[in-house]
Amino acid sequence: MMLLRKILTGTLVLFTALGIVTVMPANKAEAKKKPTISKMCLNCHKPAPGSLRGKFDSVAFKSRSIQLKINKSTEIVKFNPETIQVVVAGKTEKAEALRKLKKGKEIRVEYSKKGGVKTASLVSVKPKIKVAAEKLLTTAEIEKLVAKGPKKGKYLLVDARPGPRFKEGALPTAINIPYPAFDKKKGMLPKDKSALIIYYCGGVT
Repeated sequence: MMLLRKILTGTLVLFTALGIVTVMPANKAEAKKKPTISKMCLNCHKPAPGSLRGKFDSVAFKSRSIQLKINKSTEIVKFNPETIQVVVAGKTEKAEALRKLKKGKEIRVEYSKKGGVKTASLVSVKPKIKVAAEKLLTTAEIEKLVAKGPKKGKYLLVDARPGPRFKEGALPTAINIPYPAFDKKKGMLPKDKSALIIYYCGGVT
């Protein structure tokens, strides 16, 4: 004989004569929490309490709320225009800076939670990576070096992407030194300080 009971936590537990068979969450949303960090950000960062990493979607000053996308999920956090800090290009600005943010821009939101409401205290915008023109190589130049090989071309080609992405496919002759693991794997770099070392990743953002 089977008996279906509902316990206080809102979880349905199925019993039989032999005991508990399975536990089924009454609310699927409870079983799977929303992500707090986007997949792309996981290449270099880890989830942290009171922190959200994703892409800016919109801001509403009337409702004092910021909306961001984290993978396929949407997060909405409140903010106080008088106290929130907005960091853009290394400079701390006021709330008005949120109006200038473009949709899809990668941001980090620091927040506190009270009464189930998340309130942002800081929004940090991911800065653009600037590389001097003389330190950049063209696709044609890379092709010539790869054709010669590391010994004849006297170079080291480093793929700075995460290991799984490197295994999916990489440029010929490249070795993998993921950016987050650089300090641990710097022994793979040539001792000759004048050696040509070429780095590449998933693209400049």
